[in-house]
Amino acid sequence: MTNLTGRPIYQKTPKPERAKRPMRKVSKKRAEHFASAEGKAEVEYMGHVKGLACVVCGKAGPNDAHHVYHGRYGGRKKSGFLTVPLCKIHHQDGPEAIHNGKEAWLMKYGPDYSYIKQTQDAIEGATTCRIPPKYRVK
Repeated sequence: MTNLTGRPIYQKTPKPERAKRPMRKVSKKRAEHFASAEGKAEVEYMGHVKGLACVVCGKAGPNDAHHVYHGRYGGRKKSGFLTVPLCKIHHQDGPEAIHNGKEAWLMKYGPDYSYIKQTQDAIEGATTCRIPPKYRVK
């Protein structure tokens, strides 16, 4: 049994081939931000954060730069200047990791933003990296 085009009924009509485009990995807005002076300073700052010891257990770097999110409303990431160093166990992989249980982590260690000042002081004391005033925690 065939349809009007002469193909068997169970065969679908092939779709025309479309040119494949690579997926855009970073949004234009984000790419522009990281190309700016502030964006480059942010990336440099996060590199220094990764070299610090974990703020929870003191494990020496390299560690992860965790973007704080306790008390943050909405899904947007805070600036790279508002990051704290966390080892893999306290960041993503361990049973006490902040990304495995936000509320349990909050009860045990307090809000993650409470470690920002300590991190910023450590970086300003050890490097020439300067934090813009709008991100400086007092």
